[in-house]
Amino acid sequence: MANNTEEMIRKLQNCAPYTDESFPYKSRTLASRIHSGKIRRYFKDNAGLDLNEIAASELTTWEKVLRISEFVSAHIPHDNQKEWIRKLNAFTLWEYAQRIPTGFNCRWHAILLSELLLSVGIKNRFVTCMPEDKNDQDCHVVNLVWLPEMDKWAMVDCDMQEYVTDPEGIPLSLEEMRAELIAGRKLNVHRNSDPEGVEFMQGYWAKNLYWFSIHMTYGYELEGFRIQPDIYIHLVPPGYEIPGKYRRLGDRVTTNAAAFWQG
Repeated sequence: MANNTEEMIRKLQNCAPYTDESFPYKSRTLASRIHSGKIRRYFKDNAGLDLNEIAASELTTWEKVLRISEFVSAHIPHDNQKEWIRKLNAFTLWEYAQRIPTGFNCRWHAILLSELLLSVGIKNRFVTCMPEDKNDQDCHVVNLVWLPEMDKWAMVDCDMQEYVTDPEGIPLSLEEMRAELIAGRKLNVHRNSDPEGVEFMQGYWAKNLYWFSIHMTYGYELEGFRIQPDIYIHLVPPGYEIPGKYRRLGDRVTTNAAAFWQG
């Protein structure tokens, strides 16, 4: 893994710098209070998760994020799906996990966590993290959460049960994680499920921080049978061409990292 990790880091280091090209877009928030209330009631009644109590507590935003993320990790392991469901939301994903206890993949984990966090007013999005190799079918999907107390984004991964911090314990965003690897520094990975797997995550992240995709919308039911208006936005290094299989009508591509992450 060491040589492969070094190769992946070199690919990041060899990327052309991001640009300041014009990319005017603004994300939309379409998370209704009514739907948020339904999620909180459902999970208290059916999963023993009191989201109202967490929301009203004196925990910091990051502590609330970790509390909810750890709940998802504890109840739903990582696995490939045994069957596909048409509607993907907090309700259907929880019901799937109760019916098929072997769990599901990182994308479904991130969708479930995103909706639980939105239901308690925590701004977040799930991000698809992609490799440079166009033939590599393996990517990773995690959540990026906004921490108002710190005025910054932070990554949390309930599928791999991990997050990354700087030496002072400040949680890092995906953008900051990528910068750490490019600077030649190891990621300070906090992993609950498998401390021995921390070294594996160095290479895994080096591979999957090459380019990124997000929904323009903060909201519920963004995938599967989608009911929200939405487009997909991609951030790539200058000169990189996204494989056609990942492009959809209306998608937008930029090399402006600041506009992508702050939009």
